[in-house]
Amino acid sequence: MNPAIKLSVLVAEDESLLRMMATDMFEDAGFRVVEASSGEAAAELLKAAPVSALFTDVELLGTMNGFQLAKISYERDPHAAILVVSGRQLPKPDDLPPGAIFLSKPYDLQRVLQSLQQLIDNKAS
Repeated sequence: MNPAIKLSVLVAEDESLLRMMATDMFEDAGFRVVEASSGEAAAELLKAAPVSALFTDVELLGTMNGFQLAKISYERDPHAAILVVSGRQLPKPDDLPPGAIFLSKPYDLQRVLQSLQQLIDNKAS
């Protein structure tokens, strides 16, 4: 990643401590972060401004889950990187949009950053 370009990550996580930890992780890695605790709030943020990446839990507040949010993100911008995480659900074959990566909780912070960088590099090429 070119340090002169500050990429943005939307963190969608309903548990405030986990959202805070993810935000810190991405900010420490040089990303600009926007946060949402519900699928609906995250979808509104996606409408308002493009993001370079979406990092979402499957279970979110509201009626929209992370799989649905990932599909909305992909429809709005197929070039955005998408990471979906869950400690309770594994994705079914049609749950993830093309190119998205699923990671099980608890996740390794370094693996999250490596996966995100892999997605960004793949989307850029």
